[in-house]
Amino acid sequence: MFRWFPVRYFLSKIAKSQGFLDPMLLTSKLQKLAEPSEISEPIELLRAGAIFHARGLVNAKVLQQNLDWIWPYWVQRQFNPHDKSFLPRAFSITHVNLTHRNWTAVGIPGIDHYPIVDPRGMITPHFDGCSIDFLVEDDKDSIIPAKEKKVSQTLDVEDNLHVQTEFEKQKLSFCSDTYVKVEDQTPFCIVKVKAKCKEKGKLSLLIRPVNPEGISFIHSLEINHKDVYVDNSDFLTLDKAPHSSILLNYKEGDSALAQNTQEIRNKVKCDIGLANLSLRYNFN
Repeated sequence: MFRWFPVRYFLSKIAKSQGFLDPMLLTSKLQKLAEPSEISEPIELLRAGAIFHARGLVNAKVLQQNLDWIWPYWVQRQFNPHDKSFLPRAFSITHVNLTHRNWTAVGIPGIDHYPIVDPRGMITPHFDGCSIDFLVEDDKDSIIPAKEKKVSQTLDVEDNLHVQTEFEKQKLSFCSDTYVKVEDQTPFCIVKVKAKCKEKGKLSLLIRPVNPEGISFIHSLEINHKDVYVDNSDFLTLDKAPHSSILLNYKEGDSALAQNTQEIRNKVKCDIGLANLSLRYNFN
């Protein structure tokens, strides 16, 4: 289609009228830099690159303007000017994960379902979906996995593929174990967590509109006792109902940082796609 002269003419005309480079002229120059071949660029790579950087455009808009939220480990490192993983962003059109692409997949051979776990234990149960994270805190300290420098993460392959993530910090500790289990020919992502606090505190289970690639939109969240629904679909079943829950949309902020509010609700909608949830369990 792009070889058809009228299409090439109008693309060039529109691009130059908006102050952009002529895409047809740029493409012809690139083609002259290599030896002739049957194809100029692999369509699969162009398609993957377009999707990758489309996500990056969303990241640039959301992450850059909301750095006070608790974002995944790669954002904490890559966006911190004092970190060795920092990447300057002044001339970057898209913001993508270029520094910590070392998450681990867990699954069972022969089953096309593999949740992923990032270097600080954040879990993405479904492909390119939203994520589950945790937070442990008391009156004096907190364990925020994405911000912690010290972590113990191991891979257990004895009976099944498990990723275990552990944190120790003064009077607090947290451990998660993530793996896939098949029940009635249906695979499930199982997450077992254990938290300790020597004083009064709380464990928060967070559902985040993000994954190791960047933003993953959530337009609605609902909790019904032990069941959590994301965009009207089953997402999570809890062993124990939480003591309290906070559901917020984008304008209301990050539920991980919010205090318990007087308004009690079991569902939230967000037209922007940044609905988020904090389920809280209190330590006695």
